[in-house]
Amino acid sequence: MPVIDAHVHSLPYFILIAPFEDAGRIDRLLHHMDACGVDKTIMLPVVAPTSAGNNQECAQWVKDHPDRLATLTDVPMNQANAAELVLRARADLGAVGTSYYPKMTDLNWLLDEPCIPLWEAYQATRLVCNLQLQPANYPVLLELLQRYPQVRFVINHMGLPGSLDLDDASYGGLMAGAVYANLFVKASAFYAAAETPWNLACPQALTFFYQLVEGLGADRILWGSDWPPVERFLTYQQSLEIVRTQADLSASDRALILGENAARVFGI
Repeated sequence: MPVIDAHVHSLPYFILIAPFEDAGRIDRLLHHMDACGVDKTIMLPVVAPTSAGNNQECAQWVKDHPDRLATLTDVPMNQANAAELVLRARADLGAVGTSYYPKMTDLNWLLDEPCIPLWEAYQATRLVCNLQLQPANYPVLLELLQRYPQVRFVINHMGLPGSLDLDDASYGGLMAGAVYANLFVKASAFYAAAETPWNLACPQALTFFYQLVEGLGADRILWGSDWPPVERFLTYQQSLEIVRTQADLSASDRALILGENAARVFGI
C-alpha cells in the first residue's frame, strides 16, 4: 500500500509560519517522509513576494527526487494568461496539476465566458485542477463539475467545513457532487476543522471526515498533511496517524485514502 501525502508546501522561507520560516525546507520534508513511512508527497508551491520562485524550486526538487516528490504549479486563474500557464505547466515545470488559492470570496467568474479557454486548457493537458474554496463557493464547484466532466477537481482541507453545521447531511450542499466522478476532496488540515486543533483525536474534524467518506465514497478522498503549517498544532507523524491509525476505516478504505487515490488521480 503506497502512502502519499497529497498536500505539502516546501520552500526555504515560509513567511506565513514565522518565526519558524525555515520549517518548510526540502531536507526536513524528506526526513519526515523517511521517518513516517511516506512514499511520496505532492507539493503545492507558495508563490508570494518572499517566495516568488517556488514553482521553479519545486520543479527542481522533483527532478532531484523523482521517486519521492511530485508537484503542482501555482497558477493565478484570474489572470489573462492563465490558460497559457496551464498549457505549459507539465512541459516547463513537470507539474501533475495546478494549485489556486483565490484572494477573492466570490468565484462565480470561473463560470463566465472569458474562462472557457482556461477549462479547454485543462481538458487538453489532463492536468488536475486543485482549488482552495469555501462552502459559499460549493455551487460554483458543482456547476464546473457538470460542465467539464473531463477535468478532475481536487479541493483542499475537506472543503474548509468549519462554518458548517455538523448535523447538515448535505455538507453545505457539497454532497450533491457525489454524482460527478471528477470530484475529489483532500482529508488535509484536520486542525482547521477542529474545535481543539492540538487534539490528535479531533472529534469534530473526524465527524466531517466520516461524512465525506460516507457521502462521496472512500475512492474520492485523499490524505494530506498540510505540512509545515500543521506543525503549529501537531507533528507530521500525528497528522498522518489521524487517518492511518485513529480513524475508524476498513483496511481497503484506508489504503485508498492514504495513497491509492492520489496515485490514480494525479497519475504518479
